[in-house]
Amino acid sequence: MKKKSISYILLVLFVGVLLGTMLSLLIGYIIPDDTAVKDFFLLTKSIGWGASENNWIDFGFIRIKTGLFFDVSILSIFGIVVSWYILRYFK
Repeated sequence: MKKKSISYILLVLFVGVLLGTMLSLLIGYIIPDDTAVKDFFLLTKSIGWGASENNWIDFGFIRIKTGLFFDVSILSIFGIVVSWYILRYFK
């Protein structure tokens, strides 16, 4: 069995995240506003750091502000699962 490279796996997972984002945009456009279904599919949770005002790294001569966030939703997880299925079963 041929092993897949880590870059190929990351590419497939990235495509899955993009698929989930496209699905969330499509559902956000199709489903009417103020419904529980739309809230369920489009509710996101931000995971990361850098939201506070005091997240500066100060070296004395240079100051750098850091931050990295991932927005996770039901549809982004669905996109990752679909891409993992493609990675696993369609060699």
